[in-house]
Amino acid sequence: MLKREIKITQDGSKTLYIPDWNESYHSKHGALREAEHVFITNGLEKLIDSNVINVLEYGFGTGLNALLSFIWSRDHSKRINYTSLEKFPVSTTEVEAMDFHQVIAQKYTNLQADPIYDFFLKMHQAKWEEKVNLTDFFELFKQEVDFREVRLKKETYDIVFFDVFGMRVQPELWSEEIFEKIFLSLKKDGLLTTYACNGHTKRALQVCGFIVEKLAGPPGKREMINAWKK
Repeated sequence: MLKREIKITQDGSKTLYIPDWNESYHSKHGALREAEHVFITNGLEKLIDSNVINVLEYGFGTGLNALLSFIWSRDHSKRINYTSLEKFPVSTTEVEAMDFHQVIAQKYTNLQADPIYDFFLKMHQAKWEEKVNLTDFFELFKQEVDFREVRLKKETYDIVFFDVFGMRVQPELWSEEIFEKIFLSLKKDGLLTTYACNGHTKRALQVCGFIVEKLAGPPGKREMINAWKK
């Protein structure tokens, strides 16, 4: 298990940092801003016409993407069935040190910090390998699994949050093999969204059948990718 440290990013939210890899779980330019831009604005918002959305996330990590998805689902009265894969779950100490609820409440005056934090803890305390209804409209299913070994049902998900570590440290995860498995698991018109945008990733996605769309990236990145199954 690699050592992890807690760092504060430029928007005031925290992230986990792995010194041995010189790699963070989120962007140093703002963990909250990156997650909102990639997975909410250019992710769930693209499926706004759907009343029920099946999400598959590669990399549960700190749970920030799941927390923002919960807030979005509540605000838009959408049902979300959220499946998240993680090989190295974070510790209780690390969870308690995250301040996402405070930063979110400061940014959105209509949200209170305590209920957000309560849900955040419930998310992390939910049992692995078991579907848990955390609210009437948000189901969470966490799987502790190697991303290369997970088995996915075909045509099951509406959207995939591809939030693994970058190619510099885990090139094996940005492969045609994994993208093909994701392509088959998506429904027609399904979407894969990721913070990355490089030639290798674009070509690998296209080989698997995705229609690749380059979009403006979050703070600190020029571009990101949305890949559609058409």
